[in-house]
Parts: sequence; structure tokens; C-alpha cells
Amino acid sequence: MAETALHLEVVTPDGVVYSDHVAMVVLPGVAGELGILARHQPLVTLLGIGETRVKRLDGTYDYIASGVGYAEVLFSMVMVVVDHAEVAGRIDVDRAGSAARRARDLLERRGDPGARAEVDFYRAEQALKRAENRLRVARRGV
Repeated sequence: MAETALHLEVVTPDGVVYSDHVAMVVLPGVAGELGILARHQPLVTLLGIGETRVKRLDGTYDYIASGVGYAEVLFSMVMVVVDHAEVAGRIDVDRAGSAARRARDLLERRGDPGARAEVDFYRAEQALKRAENRLRVARRGV
């Protein structure tokens, strides 16, 4: 294995979504993006909903729509543990679009006093963020 290779694993509750030796990974940290190369200092960081960009050893990129979680970096190993993740080419665009529409419909009821007792607006906001992220990343895989 080349000295510049970095082993990346992206894991969700459903299992391993991505596992490969790569040149670099850019993670969506809660305070901004975080670029990781081989032989990086060890760290643990929180991740937010966003796009994980992976530069493969051949110079091409893979894009992953990832959710909240954390990443652990140990020199040349990155373990990403998130609540959900989908590689760009595997995202169901119709399902993501439907989820975004449902979340927007719920959020439009925010001004309705009766809806406040029925709708968890925080969950609707998070669902909208996840759906929009999936749609954005899906366009990268085209």
C-alpha cells in the first residue's frame, strides 16, 4: 500500500456503506469541512449532515450524502460512523424529492397554533436537510 494511502470506512446502523483505500477525504464537520490525508494526527470530531467527498487513489472522486455522527482519525485510518449515508450513484432521487416535499409541507404549518401540538418541527427541519443533501449529492453522481 502506498505511503499516501488512507483507509476510509463509512458505517451506518445498517452496515458498511463505503470501505476503500483513498488519497483524501473531506468530511462535513459541525464547524465546517475537515480535510484528512494519510498520516493525519489522531482526532475525533462530530459530523453534521452534508457531503463527504472522497478522492480515490486514481484521482477521481466519490460523493456520499452523510448524516450526523462522528469520525475517528488514527494516522492512516478514518472511521466515519453516521446515522445514514448513501453513495451518490445509489441515491433514490424520487424518494428524496418526496421526502423534501413532505418536510416542506410540515414546515409550512409552523404558523398554525393547532399544528404545534401535532408536528415536531425540529424533526421536519432535519428531514428537509437530509433530503436536500441527498438530492444535491445525487446530482454529483451523474
